[in-house]
Amino acid sequence: MNDVTRAFLALLESAIHAHEPPPMPEGLDWAALYSLAMEHRVEGLLFTPALQASPGMPGELLAQWQQRAMAVTMRQLQIVDTLHGTLSAFEAAGIRAVVLKGIVLKALYPEPDMRVMSDADLLVESSAFEDAKALLAGQGYEEIKEDSHEDTFVCGHPDGLRIELHNRLFDRKNRGFLSRLDEDALFPVSKAARGEAYGGECWTLPASEHALFQLLHMAKHMITTGFGLRQVCDFALFIEANEQAIDWAWYGRQCVELDLLPFQQALLALCRDHLALGDGAWRTLMTDGMAEAESSRALLDDILDAGVFGKSTAERARSAAVVYRSFDSSRGNEGRWRSLARAVFVRRDELHSPYMYARKYAALLPVAWAHRLFRYAFIERRRGGESSAGLGVARERMGLLSKLGMLK
Repeated sequence: MNDVTRAFLALLESAIHAHEPPPMPEGLDWAALYSLAMEHRVEGLLFTPALQASPGMPGELLAQWQQRAMAVTMRQLQIVDTLHGTLSAFEAAGIRAVVLKGIVLKALYPEPDMRVMSDADLLVESSAFEDAKALLAGQGYEEIKEDSHEDTFVCGHPDGLRIELHNRLFDRKNRGFLSRLDEDALFPVSKAARGEAYGGECWTLPASEHALFQLLHMAKHMITTGFGLRQVCDFALFIEANEQAIDWAWYGRQCVELDLLPFQQALLALCRDHLALGDGAWRTLMTDGMAEAESSRALLDDILDAGVFGKSTAERARSAAVVYRSFDSSRGNEGRWRSLARAVFVRRDELHSPYMYARKYAALLPVAWAHRLFRYAFIERRRGGESSAGLGVARERMGLLSKLGMLK
């Protein structure tokens, strides 16, 4: 781990606990640190501790960082206000919209507006899904059709808030935790209760279920391109704030049944070692200190490489379809050509630019496959083997998933 990474993690720990940061190394590359903060969308969070520890920071960068932090604050105030207005409309219509993450987690931070939130995940009963979609349209939201699908309605508000309205949270796959996940039993809307949220109250899951949802959400992203440190900070603060409210025996059983215990142990070790997660009942989930420490280091390396949405590089983005579609296979790790086939022959809802024509018109899916095959076979290889690099990243990430017990 280099000086920039160590300083970045130290500032992040200081930010989420409002601690004074430790002295920074002499000659620290502040520009690289700021770039890393931007990749993980924690530049606002890190501004205050960076300011406290910034004798060597160039003045131009300090001014740029301050301007960015102010912009983050103003945008967050507007987004939170818009969301609470929308939630009030749901209440008035008699629709229970359960808030996942977002404003529930922002409230845990010393400076909530510095915790960036650009979208809101809401869960409603299937019977209320169409009414909820109509309500959002009436509130000025416009559907983002390329991101919507059968179980999720994605829309954007003129104020900048994006809402993902769900009646189901996770895809079903043939392998791993997704093959055994009974989300109707784990996350029924009927179990939600009114709870504290930044800027007011909202319907939210009980602490045990919300902790499990965060774990599953990270695991879902882990099996594609990965996730950033902001979600890890959310999780650490949630565990600290809800230590007594979480049923750790129930939570642990779910981790075991879903084959997510090694992943959970690595995540908790990461929070303990780098984000100052204190002793608590969560330690009952830990078993093998050396194995957990090794897995934690591997997980941290992957998270740092991923960026906030797991798409820090083109190679990681290209690896997503290969890794994710491996969970549709019952045959385990595949050879090079089957991996390539899985990267090319994807479902319509997995397509992105420049293949959006096939998402709009189903009949054009074979055309998109041929287009992808041509790009993989000729164009991208001539650009320096980008497709091969993407497949290489996919194989490395599948190895990490196997190490974490998520891909057997």
